[in-house]
Amino acid sequence: MAGGTGTLGTRAVRALSASGVPVRVLTRSADRAGGLPAEIVVGDVRDPATLAQAMRGVTTVVSAVQGFAGTDPGGATAVDLRGNENLLSAAVAAGAERFVLISAAGAAPDSSLDLRRIKHQAETTALRSELKTTIIRPTVYLETWLGILTEMIEAKRAVTIFGRGDNPINFVSADDVAALVEHATRSPELAGATLEIGGPDNLTLNELARAVLARHGVPEKVSHVPLLVVRAVATLARPVKPSIAALARFGVAMDSTDMTLAADTARAQVPGLPLTSVADVIA
Repeated sequence: MAGGTGTLGTRAVRALSASGVPVRVLTRSADRAGGLPAEIVVGDVRDPATLAQAMRGVTTVVSAVQGFAGTDPGGATAVDLRGNENLLSAAVAAGAERFVLISAAGAAPDSSLDLRRIKHQAETTALRSELKTTIIRPTVYLETWLGILTEMIEAKRAVTIFGRGDNPINFVSADDVAALVEHATRSPELAGATLEIGGPDNLTLNELARAVLARHGVPEKVSHVPLLVVRAVATLARPVKPSIAALARFGVAMDSTDMTLAADTARAQVPGLPLTSVADVIA
């Protein structure tokens, strides 16, 4: 598994291991993979020369890599697109059979968000490869945002939101997505499928912030960075701080585009997947 040390990756590794599947994690830092029930191989999807060892004897490759907010100047193009192309080439050369790609809900060639356009390009490349590919498109990971809000509360007992914070957003638990990943690796009938998965709740960032503040017993204190300022950062920071600009662009999208989920196609095709609510995770 590539991307096995992130919010989704760690959960998917544990879900796969618990099902009895031997797991190998490709990571840039062995320290980040400490404690995972997996064989650890150090490598980088951006460097094809490091991938052969990771692919040796592998039948199924799961890619949960993401680079849109990383330090590489190439951002998502370098990791989500080129990195996945390198993974696919290495997997084919090693004789792997299946590829499970973690994409993003709303991935489309005409998306207003460059991350979603790049994710769609990666999807197209994977589906055209020799491998039997399953695409998984989650909505926004709930645990990621709970972590962000919690860090703010612990640091300053308050929350700052980019934009108005009134746009409904579908949040999905990474545990639910991990269950789908585990199922997809042992379900050849899902080859060629694109599965969108979300959670039961559409909440605004203001609502989520209030819930987390209440959980911590902190009086409600939410401030906002005006959307005009966030748009300016997204534009002006691009040449000098591409990772900051990428986060700002995503902040604009979360505040001004449809972030709900039209249809949970994953649960329509895979009955019995867990459906974890925001209240369940906060509790």
